[in-house]
Parts: sequence; structure tokens; C-alpha cells
Amino acid sequence: MLRTLTSLLVFLVSVLPLQAENIPVGIFKVVNTEGFVQSNGERIALATDMNEGTALIERDATNRLDVEINGAKLSLFPLEQGLAALTWDANGTSLLHDIDIQALFGKDNPEDVPAWGAELDWPGSGTVQLVLLPLGERAYTAFLISHPGNRTVVRQMEFRQSYGPSDRPEISFSTSSAGN
Repeated sequence: MLRTLTSLLVFLVSVLPLQAENIPVGIFKVVNTEGFVQSNGERIALATDMNEGTALIERDATNRLDVEINGAKLSLFPLEQGLAALTWDANGTSLLHDIDIQALFGKDNPEDVPAWGAELDWPGSGTVQLVLLPLGERAYTAFLISHPGNRTVVRQMEFRQSYGPSDRPEISFSTSSAGN
């Protein structure tokens, strides 16, 4: 019974809206999970890229996220409009839709979903919009959106901290042995 309650609490904490103090920081594994290129009204899925990168995310006193991904240092700022500041068309794709993200946060208004982002120069893509949205206390979903030439390129990424299963019981070492 206790394990069931603990599992339920872990689940609820992972899907409840985050307070500013619960923004995940630390070392994350980064994977590109989905994406597409759209040109002249035709959308083509990007090949799945399951190569892992590493990111270090820190939050400063102004609530800015300092992100280092594979040696590149970026600064992302809280978006006043939250999720509403992010524009992408996920129809017909496996990407998270804005309504999915709102549901994860339990929010009816996309402006109430916290997001950090910036427009950055990205090698090979020109200026891109990078946005991170926290998912629980140990993960982010991210979108990299660019418009090179007459195309739109959208890449969805996952940033995850993993140190083993979240439901792993605590290990306790005792100096006395049972049965003696």
C-alpha cells in the first residue's frame, strides 16, 4: 500500500505545474526525437536521430537558464507568454502539440505554461528559436524552429536526467545480520 501511494505521489508531482523553485537543473541527456521540414506546403519527416548529447542547465538569480550543449553555451530567458510564444504546426506529426503540453501542465491557457527561449545563431540553420518547457522535475521538452530559405524546420528534443528508476526503493545497510 505504501509503495502504491509513493508511486502515485511521484506521478502527481511529475505532472503538476512547476513552481519556479522546481525548475530542473543539472546534467541532462539530450536526444532529437521528432522533426520535419516543410517547403511549398509539403511536409517531410526528418530521420530519427537517437544520438545522445549532453547538456548542463543552470538557473541564475534572474530566472535565466544557462544551457551548455556539447560545449556550446546558450542563455534562455523566461518567455512572458509562456507556451503561447512558441509557434509551430504539429498537425499530421508525432510531435507534441500545444494542447498536449497544456494537458501535462493542467492549464487551459498556453500563456500559463512556463517556457524559456531565445533566438540564436545555429550552425547550418541560421537564426533559430530554441524553447525549453520543463516536464516534471527531471526533464524538458524542447523545440528548435528555423526558417532557412523558404522552408520551415522543426526539431523536437528531450532533455532527461536519469539516475535509475524513479521508483527504486531506498537501500539501507545494517551492521547486524538477520537470523543471527
